[in-house]
Parts: sequence; structure tokens; C-alpha cells
Amino acid sequence: MHLSSITQSIPSSIRSAMGSLALAGTSLLALNGMAHATAGQWDTAALGQSGNGSNSANAWIATPDAGSSYAEWNVILSYPTDNTPDIAGAGTLTELTGGAFPTSGGNIYGLGGPTSFQIDLAGSTSGLWDVYLRVGTQGSVALDEATLNGVSATRVLTYDNVITGGFGGAEQESLWKWTLAGSGNWVFNFGASAAHMSLDQVAVYAVQQAPAVPEPQTWALLGAGLGATALVRRRRQAR
Repeated sequence: MHLSSITQSIPSSIRSAMGSLALAGTSLLALNGMAHATAGQWDTAALGQSGNGSNSANAWIATPDAGSSYAEWNVILSYPTDNTPDIAGAGTLTELTGGAFPTSGGNIYGLGGPTSFQIDLAGSTSGLWDVYLRVGTQGSVALDEATLNGVSATRVLTYDNVITGGFGGAEQESLWKWTLAGSGNWVFNFGASAAHMSLDQVAVYAVQQAPAVPEPQTWALLGAGLGATALVRRRRQAR
């Protein structure tokens, strides 16, 4: 008996269920392959930093500046909140929408719709800071805009490669930058543009700008001003 004859002899409800199981199996295989595409490795050394590493323990920023705040997640296994960065200090990464799940490869995959995320990082209440958010994704792409303490910034792509097979889409690394005065903790929000975004890696870095060094002519003007002030004071004392 031909295979087609055997298939036709199976009730339609069972054939439909078999087709659904086959499709689910194919999707899971594709997801598994996509989640392992980069294995928690950065593909570029953005900002001239070190991290296009050979493994997930190779940080984007190998030596953060003194007094900076830094956290990096390369293998995300806790859901919806992971408060144990793989590299550097304390921070909290949370998936807000509830429409995702962690994969065996250490990604957060959004199956039911666009996912959104929040990161909380220790901040400062003084000084002027350059603050960076770096995100590695696969499948659907991240939204262009992200916010830090409610202030928007537009991403710059540091890596962009088309994914063939599976769910398709792109493998991207996005970088956002803000320059803000210290006002407490840094709270980042970013998200996916559509369902089927797999969050592979996240890094946040806040470094304080060095105080401006006065130009020589500024020092000269300051000295002249102090000298004039002292002269006026002596004249008043002599009266």
C-alpha cells in the first residue's frame, strides 16, 4: 500500500494534529539553532573596547573605568528577572511583558508578541556621565529608540547580519548612548519591534566625564582677577 493511501485512511482530525506536531517540532529546532548562533559572544568591539570575545566570559569592556557602573549578561537563564550579571557588578534585567521564555542557549525568546525589557543599574547623584546600553539580538530586530530615566536615544548598529533558515530575521548588535547628569539609579527600557526576537546579550556601562581642565588663558584671567581683588582689599584696609 502506498504511503499516500495510508495517510488518507487516517481520520482528518488526527492528520491535523500530526501536522501541528510536525510544525511545532520544526519551529523548536529552528529556535534552538537560532538561540545558539553566537553563544553569548559579541561580534564587534564597539567603542574600541575588547569584547568580541571567544566565549561568554570575554567582556565587552575588559577594564571599566574607576568609579564607573557596569553589568553584562551573556547567558540569561533566569526569567522574568535575572539579577546576577555574568560580568561585573550588580544589576537587574527584567522582561516586562510576560510573553517570552528562556531558552537552553541562555537567550530570552519572545514567542507571543513584542517583548520589552528593563535594566536597573546603580547610578550617581552627581557629575556628568556618558551612559551606554548595548544589546545583541537575533530574529526580529530591536526598536530603534530606548530610554534611560525617561530620556530617549536612537540606536546605532554595530553589527548586522541576515539569518538564513529557521525564523529568519537578522542578528544585530545595537548601541545607545546618553550624556546625563547624575540623578540616582540608571533605569533603561528597550524592546522588540515584533514577536520572535531572541535577546542574546545585554551590557550597560556608565562612566563619569572628567572635569574640564581650564585653558592657560583662563588661568591667566583668573589670576588677574584674584590680583585685582587683593589690590582693592589692601586699598580699603589702608584708608
